[in-house]
Amino acid sequence: MMLWALAGLAVLLLAPLRLRAEASSDPARLRVELGLLGGLLPVALVDSTRARKPPRPKPEPARPAKKKRRPSARMLRAGARAGIEALGCLRIDRLRGEARIGLGDPALTGEFWGRASGILIALPWRGFRLVPLFDRQALEGEGEIALSVIPARLLPVLARFVWRLR
Repeated sequence: MMLWALAGLAVLLLAPLRLRAEASSDPARLRVELGLLGGLLPVALVDSTRARKPPRPKPEPARPAKKKRRPSARMLRAGARAGIEALGCLRIDRLRGEARIGLGDPALTGEFWGRASGILIALPWRGFRLVPLFDRQALEGEGEIALSVIPARLLPVLARFVWRLR
């Protein structure tokens, strides 16, 4: 029995997780899907096209609410460092889309477009376009991104995060 549990844990840690997100501005929609076991078991995390349940009313608290504790500076620094390290473990499988951006002022739009285009050209993928809108102020577009990560690669990042918190 223990051997099956270890084998199951090994499969969960070594099979890649796939995160896929699609967004569009016209009509406004967002869909985020997590694929377990290399994408074989898709789980919808966010789907804006699905009907929502009305929120339940919250009961009145009988006593005053406790003050929320803020994270310490040490935890914030360790969390930021761990987040950056975790980004290094991600692999971008697919990035495609188009963003149409207008800042209202043609000069500002041109300056933004020039700076952002330089960054986009330097990136290894070519499926994303940036289109300037010089005649109006707008942020529109559609896009899709697919990321994958092997959970076992995140274990050293988690260990370093816990070590920094001690």
